[in-house]
Amino acid sequence: MQTSNLITQDPRRRPASRNEGYLALVWRRFKRNRLALVSLGFIALLLVLALFAPFFSPQDPAARNSNDIYLPPQGIHFFGDDGFSLRPFVHPFEISFDPETFEASYVKDSSQKIYLRFFAEGWDYRLFGLNFSTHLVAAEPGYAVYFLGTDGLGRDNFSRILHGMGVTLLMAGLITSICVVVGCLVGIASGYFGGRFDLWTQRLVELMLAFPELPLYLAVIAILPKTVSPQTTFVLFVLLLGSLKWAQLAREVRGKALVLREMDYVKSAIAVGASDGRIIVHHILPNVLSHVIVVATAMIPTFILTESFLSFLGVGIQPPMISLGLLLNAARDYQVLGSYPWLLSPVLFILVAVLAFNAAGDGLRDAVDPYSNR
Repeated sequence: MQTSNLITQDPRRRPASRNEGYLALVWRRFKRNRLALVSLGFIALLLVLALFAPFFSPQDPAARNSNDIYLPPQGIHFFGDDGFSLRPFVHPFEISFDPETFEASYVKDSSQKIYLRFFAEGWDYRLFGLNFSTHLVAAEPGYAVYFLGTDGLGRDNFSRILHGMGVTLLMAGLITSICVVVGCLVGIASGYFGGRFDLWTQRLVELMLAFPELPLYLAVIAILPKTVSPQTTFVLFVLLLGSLKWAQLAREVRGKALVLREMDYVKSAIAVGASDGRIIVHHILPNVLSHVIVVATAMIPTFILTESFLSFLGVGIQPPMISLGLLLNAARDYQVLGSYPWLLSPVLFILVAVLAFNAAGDGLRDAVDPYSNR
């Protein structure tokens, strides 16, 4: 008697098509991870906000207003004393002084409304080499709106965070790019060629991994002249961090290159006379690229935290440039932080960016892993 074997399959798992490319397969596996997919959406949102920061900024991030120093955040309202309003509005603050301590305090004036305008004209800015003055949201003419309050110079925190986020993400992206390029080149060359080249290359990698970083950063800031431009300091720290952080990736890529050079298709390419460059580019690099991409997504949040930490200490981005870490530098005084807690609002954007990149990196790692059950 013949028996039939019934193979049960999860209806949510569509079998891979022979014509389906590798990228399409990775994307299909990545979409199954809802947390990673949501994180990817947050990353896209952060990139859009950073790229078009002037358009989303209701105020000029460099503009100072002595009448709005340490102004609390203004919440958006639809309900007022006279009922519901289709147009969103904010309430202004009135300043008052304590007669004993002379400390300024702001009291919300619920009787007044400042209506918000969308796609309205505001402060002039340049974007992609063109002049614009249109903003997503702005207050009525003659008024200002501060969604996340102001700092000690009366500058809008929300606008400064958007601009600072762009600098922080740009710095993290540039450092990651340097680490990926250098780490891949050194790791593949070390693993493929082997011998004395591999021996001395790994000693260099070990030296870079053991190098104390923070004293070097402090020494660089100490020797830099006071007249150096903030842009020069930015480029210097990008090169400095990029030259120190590639070693771990190089070691991981070397391990994979050692395995790949013993594969049959690599030995066959050597037997038919293929050059070393062709073997590296066409046979080894594509097989380590998936791992490199996953590692790169993990590097970005690390460099976001590194930039924030260094700028918080005052040894990173320098004014008049803006970064998330530099904005947190204004909140390092406990007295200021206790009186004006909204100065910690950049922490929220740092947490969102770090968690989003970490979750997306985990989802990407599972998607490119052929042994993953996801």
